[in-house]
Amino acid sequence: MTRHLAERTRPDVSDPAPPPLDGPSPADRPRRRRSTGRAAVLYGLLLPGGLVFASVFVYAVLSALKPADEVLASPMRWWPSHVVWSNFAKPFEQVPFGRYYLNSIVVGVAVTLLNVATCTLAGYSFSKFAYRGRSLLFLIVLATMMIPLEVIYVPLYALVYDLHWVNSFAGLIVPAGTSAFGILLMRQSIDGLPDEILDAARLDGAGELRILCRIVTPMMSAPIAALALIVFMATWDSHLWPLLVGSDDQHRTLPVGLAAMQADNAGTTGIPMLMAAAVMALLPTLILFVLLQRRFVQGMTMTADVK
Repeated sequence: MTRHLAERTRPDVSDPAPPPLDGPSPADRPRRRRSTGRAAVLYGLLLPGGLVFASVFVYAVLSALKPADEVLASPMRWWPSHVVWSNFAKPFEQVPFGRYYLNSIVVGVAVTLLNVATCTLAGYSFSKFAYRGRSLLFLIVLATMMIPLEVIYVPLYALVYDLHWVNSFAGLIVPAGTSAFGILLMRQSIDGLPDEILDAARLDGAGELRILCRIVTPMMSAPIAALALIVFMATWDSHLWPLLVGSDDQHRTLPVGLAAMQADNAGTTGIPMLMAAAVMALLPTLILFVLLQRRFVQGMTMTADVK
């Protein structure tokens, strides 16, 4: 009888565990409160900074729509008394603004494609190939990041001049066709790829170029998007080198054209037109960042996670 009662009261280990209760456990509640507090503090610090940067863009757009006598009015007026859409047409009437726009697009796209190609090739070589002097070459590439661009502009301009590339798209594009930062970014990203995947492709008879194009590049789409965004924005905003190499209207880019327009329109009467030109020059990079911001964050996070 006692043995029978003991067997009845013994817990059955095969019985399923009771279902968990709804909601967080008491031990998780303080942790969730701390994470919620940190998020609130973080957003509380970021929101004012975001509003400050957004207010600058909003003020530029509103100033582009104002009459000339309201731009520097005291006290400051945010909203125009009436919208002047003709301010956006004046840059095209005064200078070949459309040509400047087209030149910036051609140079920006070409430099971005060249950087994506060369940096991906170099990053793949530094990451997955073992050869003598690899570490030394990579160290030299990293060392070039410490050299200011202004230091190499004089010998670089002399080289471009000897090649007869002054006032040509070759002089604007080829010297900016690769970057040490891009090589570092792609090398660190490709380091995270398992070697077993590449070895399996080699056993199947795939060449290195096919492996790079069919396996490595699709898996590196996020870092490539981040690199493309960084390079395009830097090229779009570049002023000094295009000013040295492309000084005529046929090869002048937007930053150089905007600087020339500012010199020709000193005073308050030209501010609305300059604001309109600046807003139109800002639109491509703004649209590109909005479209690629998720890929940009994924690419930078992927690179940071590589040990």
